[in-house]
Amino acid sequence: MTDKHFEQIGWLGFILIVSAYFFVTIKLLDINSALYHLTNLAGALCMVINARHNKTNPLFWLNIVWSLIALLGLLQLT
Repeated sequence: MTDKHFEQIGWLGFILIVSAYFFVTIKLLDINSALYHLTNLAGALCMVINARHNKTNPLFWLNIVWSLIALLGLLQLT
């Protein structure tokens, strides 16, 4: 994969995380929905890939934690 691919993955992660928050804010998504947590999880994992490639450790660890929080949210739904 090229640097451009990793950048695109990072932008996808950004869009997913911001979209999830935006849709909860305008009440199109419920904060307790699986879709909200899955969107956050997918976005955070994209950001993890981008951060690891770019060697940005704070962003990497922030998104590892964000992923774990999203997983916890999903587990609480079951």
